Amino acid sequence: MKRVLVLYSGGKDSLLSTLLLIEQGYQVYLVHYDNAYEIGKDNVKKGFKRLEKKYGSEKIRFIGIKRIDAIFRELIKEFYNTKANEIVQKFGNISISQFNCLACRLSMYIETIILCKQLGISVVTDGARISQKFAVEQEEMLQLFVLLFKEYNIDMLFPVKDLEDDFQEKNELLVRGIIPKVNEAQCLLGMPLEKDFVNNDELMATIRVYKELLHVKVDGLVKRYSKVSFGEEYV
Repeated sequence: MKRVLVLYSGGKDSLLSTLLLIEQGYQVYLVHYDNAYEIGKDNVKKGFKRLEKKYGSEKIRFIGIKRIDAIFRELIKEFYNTKANEIVQKFGNISISQFNCLACRLSMYIETIILCKQLGISVVTDGARISQKFAVEQEEMLQLFVLLFKEYNIDMLFPVKDLEDDFQEKNELLVRGIIPKVNEAQCLLGMPLEKDFVNNDELMATIRVYKELLHVKVDGLVKRYSKVSFGEEYV
C-alpha cells in the first residue's frame, strides 16, 4: 500500500483528509504535534481509536504525539527580539497571531520532514482549508510549502483545501458513517480572526517573513534535529 503521513490535529479538517486518503488506497500514518501551548492532547488519541475501530490497524496507524517546542523556539527567537516598528518596516503588517501560526506550522513541517526521512515516507498531508482565512492556509502560502517539501523529495497533499464551509464538511463525514464530533486539542496560542478575511497586505507580510526570515533556517534545523531519534510519544 502507498503510505502517507497525516498531520492530525483531531479536528474535522484532518479527520476528513484522513478518510479521503484511506479511500484512495493509502496506508495512513497519523502524527500529532504539541507546541507546549496546547491542552487536551489525550482527546486526539480518542479520535484515532474511533478511526482504528472503523478501518483497522492495517490501514491506519498512530505514530504518537511529537513535541515541537524546541524547533518553535528556534524559529521565533529573532522575530520576538525585533522591535515592532522594525518588523513593519522590513516585512509589513503581520500580526503576532499570524506569525505564531506561521512559525508553529513550519515547526510541524520541519519535524514532518525528519519523520518522513526516518520512516521512508514520501507523501505528506495537511488538512489546510483556504476558507478558514488564515494566511498560512491561503493558496500562495500552500504552494510555498509544497516547494519546501519538494526540496526533500516529499510530495504534499491538501485534500480539503477547496472545501467551502463547515456544513459541507460535516455532510462529507456523515456520508462516511462518521459522527462529526471532533476530538481536538486546544492550542492556547491560536487566536480567532477579528474579521472574516485575511487582506493582501497581511498575506504579503506573512510571505516575506517566511521567505526572508524563516525558510533560511529550515535545512539547518532538519539536519540538527535529525540526529535525535524519535520515540512512540514525547510527553
